[in-house]
Amino acid sequence: MAYSSLATLLDRLGQTSEWQQPQHFLRLLEQWPHIAGEIIAQQSFPVNLNAQGILTVAVASSTWAHHLTFLRSQLLAKIQHTLGIELQDIRFSHRYWSAPRPAPPATTTPLQRATTLPKLQNPAKTPQEAFQRWQQQVQQRSRSLGTCPVCQCPTPATELHSWGVCGLCYVRQRPV
Repeated sequence: MAYSSLATLLDRLGQTSEWQQPQHFLRLLEQWPHIAGEIIAQQSFPVNLNAQGILTVAVASSTWAHHLTFLRSQLLAKIQHTLGIELQDIRFSHRYWSAPRPAPPATTTPLQRATTLPKLQNPAKTPQEAFQRWQQQVQQRSRSLGTCPVCQCPTPATELHSWGVCGLCYVRQRPV
């Protein structure tokens, strides 16, 4: 069995369809000032691109959301023309504005990113040891979570408060 370098594997992974959406979103973040214009970019920023091709954009106020709603078709066309990304829709919301603005990603290759990874203080010597460490970290994080009354899985308090069960059980219980 031949081994491939991490950079080669990352490049291959980047070409798969599952990684295209995050790459599209990163390109949108980088190009947003050019696509929307400087004035609009100062009052808005993309926060999410979901699998259905719907871009969510945070705006500084409901007035900006209303204004940009009228520019939706122009922005969709400009994104398609500039980046070649076909979006289904753009949704503008003021509720995400207080969220920290994502920094535009640096234009680096997977090889450059791999060489700048932090060095581990005490790397695992075997895959089993690495798995055991990961398992301990997951268990440690889930200690502070509540328990779903249906499946007994660790569940965030917000899910238990909203639905009374974990998100998976809630989806299973909903009528289709």
